[in-house]
Amino acid sequence: MAEERLIDDDKDRKYKIVKNADGEDELVIDDTQGGEEPAEELGFEVPELDSDDEEAAIMTPEQLAARAKMREEEEAVRQEKLSKIAEHAASLLAEKKYEDASYVLAQADELGGNGEIYALKLRTVTLDFTHFTNVEEGAEVVNGVKKFTPKERVEELAPVLPSLKAKAEELKKEVAALDSENEEKKSERRVVFKRKRNNSVICFALTVVPLIIFAALAIYYGTNLTAVKGGANIPLFIAFVSIAGVMFIATVITAKFLWKNVNNLKLNEKNSATKLGRELEEKKAELNFVESISEIFVKNDIS
Repeated sequence: MAEERLIDDDKDRKYKIVKNADGEDELVIDDTQGGEEPAEELGFEVPELDSDDEEAAIMTPEQLAARAKMREEEEAVRQEKLSKIAEHAASLLAEKKYEDASYVLAQADELGGNGEIYALKLRTVTLDFTHFTNVEEGAEVVNGVKKFTPKERVEELAPVLPSLKAKAEELKKEVAALDSENEEKKSERRVVFKRKRNNSVICFALTVVPLIIFAALAIYYGTNLTAVKGGANIPLFIAFVSIAGVMFIATVITAKFLWKNVNNLKLNEKNSATKLGRELEEKKAELNFVESISEIFVKNDIS
């Protein structure tokens, strides 16, 4: 009963949670009058949470704030390392030591890179915008510049625009000339390969049709060996089987020639099948690389 009276006496009292000297939450009686005391403002901001951040869903505001601070510190360290790498690479580029600069910049890959790193990589992979053959790595670098490099940094590269435009025009002429020559060569080979294919079709037909006929006759007489007295069907069966065997071998040979000539006709249409075609594709890729670099300036309204 004493416990019930104690609870009953406390039922109208107000309570609040405060931090004690040890920094722990403590429940105390609120003796203030005149309404509720404004809630104490927290000394930190709760960071916005990613909808996929499952870890954050079970963290307290203090833990979230601590994690956010830790991430800021890690990012600062990362940027400092990238800055040192960029400074070293820039000094090497000033001396035109492109291979050394490429090696130094590769160290930034584990750190994720930034706009300055990608700008320096673009200079390195193009040997300061004079060579555009490394198109595979160049495409990745161009995407990095477009995504991370700020306009102010891109503007510093603007003096290369005239040479880029001139290079693009030069490559367009080379591509047009190679394409014309390549199509002419294809046409010449196409006539030859079509003729060979058609001849192969005729030869194949001249062997496969008799094969079918003699095979059918061999089957017929083979199933009727005893239909005629004296075994007259036996020699016919042996003859037709022999002829069918010869025609089968001939059919296999003509089929190989037919497959070869059909395949040659298909290969003739692929640029990768000839030296001239491969050269054309390389020049096209080089042109696309140059134009993709120009798009960086277009994207930043720089002309």
